[in-house]
Amino acid sequence: MRSSVVVVAIGQLLLISPTAAAQKDSVSPAREGTPARVWILPVGIAASAALDPEMREWALRTHTRSLDRFAKSVNPFGTARRLVPAMALTYVTALLTGRESLANGTLNTAAAYIVSDLVESALKPVIGRERPHVEGNSHRFQPFTASGDWHSLPSAHVAHITSIAQAISMQTQSAPITALCSGLVALVAWDRVYEDQHWTSDVTATIALSSVVSGATVRWLESHWSRSHDAEQSAR
Repeated sequence: MRSSVVVVAIGQLLLISPTAAAQKDSVSPAREGTPARVWILPVGIAASAALDPEMREWALRTHTRSLDRFAKSVNPFGTARRLVPAMALTYVTALLTGRESLANGTLNTAAAYIVSDLVESALKPVIGRERPHVEGNSHRFQPFTASGDWHSLPSAHVAHITSIAQAISMQTQSAPITALCSGLVALVAWDRVYEDQHWTSDVTATIALSSVVSGATVRWLESHWSRSHDAEQSAR
């Protein structure tokens, strides 16, 4: 039973995460955006919501010292104090080494991170979902509250790593890098459930939300830079 639950949960994470499939074949306009794809996100989130109590019970039962240490090592991958300096260092290094494309890509990634963080921060108090460790009831909500105990959805950790992973995957179009990014997202999502800070549906919904926000931000910026470049070329 335990293994089947884990497989389903991981499947849901990968199913609704665009970072799991950054490289796609081109499709005709008639096929793009089919009704089947429209249903992927709500169905995936609904399925993970149905697993909330069972996944929490499984996570609590599987606590060990080794997993506790592993969770602590995974946790920083979703925190600003690690991710922001990493992006800043990457940008400075790109400038010093003359790698303009990497510098621009890092700026796009940072922008996607900021927008996703703003959206996540705004939604937390509005939704007001109770964290699992408080009462263990996934159906308790108290909208428009400042209490951290009611800020379970969205997950800040998952939003942070997902926004960066999505931006990197979109810009690199590399299968190995996409796989690595998806793995990091899945690990941080697992950590938040394991540490009893979020429900499974919290992390899956956050992956979906941040992927969309991050992707939209990167696409807008790339379009903006492209128009600016074309305007400069025309002015010469």
